[in-house]
Amino acid sequence: MIWHNVTAAASRDDSSALEQCFWDLGAVSVTVVDGGDAPLYEPSPGETPLWQTVQVRGLFEDDVDLARVQDQLTEGKFTVVDCEQLADRQWEREWLKYFEPMQFGERLWVCPTGMQVTAEPSVVVNLDPGLAFGTGTHSTTRLCLEWLDSADVVNRRVLDFGCGSGILGVAASLLGAAEVVGIDNDPQALVSTRENAAKNEVMMTIGLPGEMPEGQYHIVIANILAQPLIELSAMLKNAMSRGGDLILSGIMESQQDWVLEAYGGLDLVEIRSHEGWLLLHLRGTS
Repeated sequence: MIWHNVTAAASRDDSSALEQCFWDLGAVSVTVVDGGDAPLYEPSPGETPLWQTVQVRGLFEDDVDLARVQDQLTEGKFTVVDCEQLADRQWEREWLKYFEPMQFGERLWVCPTGMQVTAEPSVVVNLDPGLAFGTGTHSTTRLCLEWLDSADVVNRRVLDFGCGSGILGVAASLLGAAEVVGIDNDPQALVSTRENAAKNEVMMTIGLPGEMPEGQYHIVIANILAQPLIELSAMLKNAMSRGGDLILSGIMESQQDWVLEAYGGLDLVEIRSHEGWLLLHLRGTS
């Protein structure tokens, strides 16, 4: 079966009208993407930001009247950017062609299904890009994986708070952690973490924040965002064992002092950065 992907441009204010136009014309899916090069970072609470300019893509079946689609978009004052013909394919695997095994530090790798890592020594996390955040491609995940690769986690008890895809907890398990607990408030993330733990044949305790097992953790990792890190500071500090390590990421450079203020009483061991994002390594008193 042949598919047709039609892309049109709009301003932020007109994006909803353009989306509706695609649906009215019979699109089977509609996608909104950045129309320029203007990345969106952490929004303020309650905000749902959108780019100043957007491109909206409508996917149509083979029997669509493309001339009519383009005429209707033009009449609506929208600019048609591209019309692409797509051959049918295994769509759920198609996007994996953009990924390949990625190395973090000296021995830790993240490897999509169907690919192999031949480097030695290597510790390999088998994981595909998914709905839950955390595949190693974002700076914050990269920083955490590189820290894990450099740390001694053998026989340590690790808490991965905001586990997402489970990538950090799985990596800690494969690196020799004695016990790993993954916590997230998103049910989709918990499903993803369970699947990835099973795929990598590691044991993890997985649950919602209210289900977090009691006890002290040698290593607490929280790769979320600055505002929730601040709001959860007391809980995360209480989860640490005496002299334990706290790894915070999801922090922009401009937010460093703001986050550190919330974690007073802990020693700052190290700051790592990548493309404007930070990892803060803090340690409790012995």
